[in-house]
Amino acid sequence: MLQIKTKLEDLERDKNSICIGIVGAGETDTGQRGATLIEQIESVPGITTLTVADSSINEAIYAFKKSGIPEREIEIADNLSLAAKAITGGKRVVTQNFDMVPKLASIQALLVATKDPEKSATVAFKSIMEKKHVVMLNALADVTVGSVLKLIADNAGVVYTFSVGDEPGVILELCSFAQILGFEVIAAGKGKNNPLNQSVTPDDLKEASQTSGASPQALASFVDGTKTMLEMTALANATGFVPDKRGMHGPEVSVDDLLNIFCLKEEGGILSRIGIVDYAIGNVAPGVFVIVRTEQKSLVDDLKYLKMGEGPSYLLYRPYHLGNIEAPLSIAKAIFDGEPSIAPLGAPIAETITVAKRDLRAGEEIDGIGGYTVYGTIERAEIVKTENLLPLGLAKGAKLLSNVEAGHCISYGQVRLDKNSFMWVLRRLQDRLCKN
Repeated sequence: MLQIKTKLEDLERDKNSICIGIVGAGETDTGQRGATLIEQIESVPGITTLTVADSSINEAIYAFKKSGIPEREIEIADNLSLAAKAITGGKRVVTQNFDMVPKLASIQALLVATKDPEKSATVAFKSIMEKKHVVMLNALADVTVGSVLKLIADNAGVVYTFSVGDEPGVILELCSFAQILGFEVIAAGKGKNNPLNQSVTPDDLKEASQTSGASPQALASFVDGTKTMLEMTALANATGFVPDKRGMHGPEVSVDDLLNIFCLKEEGGILSRIGIVDYAIGNVAPGVFVIVRTEQKSLVDDLKYLKMGEGPSYLLYRPYHLGNIEAPLSIAKAIFDGEPSIAPLGAPIAETITVAKRDLRAGEEIDGIGGYTVYGTIERAEIVKTENLLPLGLAKGAKLLSNVEAGHCISYGQVRLDKNSFMWVLRRLQDRLCKN
């Protein structure tokens, strides 16, 4: 972290910077605003946002103006040559042409902040093809096709990474810290800040939306558990850890009791194995946790002296995560170190699969996450493959070929997919190429 700070400050002092493009200026996957993210990046020394792409030009312009960029220094350009000319002339560019941004020679990395997983995957792929680093903020795109994007990026000599600020990246940092020091990870997880309600719809959360500032759809994806499932799937794929059972346990527990709950059944806990991902409902949120273990007596004695408990298991707890605000760290790590903050190890270890939110009838079309028809839940990848279950990232727009009862998982055989989707193309490629 100190090296990143120093290198960014050196760039700023030398009047240089990492030049990035951002795709998506509205609401992001975390419920935060893209405009706030752009404003945050403008306050970081050594990083400059040259272009913002969004389906709403006004949203993109607002993002730059909110960052303190005068309107006279912002240019609208949907043509590559005009955009390049504007940037050469010291202007910031806004555009509705998502495909143009990766082609800009001055851009070193793209931050993919749009909530649309199809656009996210497409822009990420095209960026990699143009030898640009990619920082992905869309969890649904990452858990669906992140493995193949990482494989393609590795072969292209650029970095594909999920952003560090959301829970998976923060938890991975704790896991890596523990493993480097010789601890065994028993469980890794996050706090969920509301009770689980898998039948909730956006209509139920309109009033809460007005208070929080997040859209009803975003809130629904939090409450119905989909966002938590996506996050823990991303963590599983980056660590090799697995859910202990479909959907995880998700107990109601306080920080003080995490050690007593997330341990093996024979030790009085809820786990049937170690090396698992999970979540807790209670005062753990907005924090993240890792339960670690050591049998090394000298370590146990030292940790007792350091007031970490009697051992041999210990809680590592970070009481916060900052979401999009931490994204500049992933940008800098990709540029300076050529490494991802968090990325899949290979083929998926876990998947987020599609579950009927209510009784669904043949002929209905599945909507997106945080909607009215489905929610996501986590399952081990080998089970998903055996049961031919539908990844949530491919579900939007699919037509049901048969009735599905509420709470039942949807399989590939029960839907007609949009085979023109680029996500579908990438997913087929991933299933063929990515191995563990």
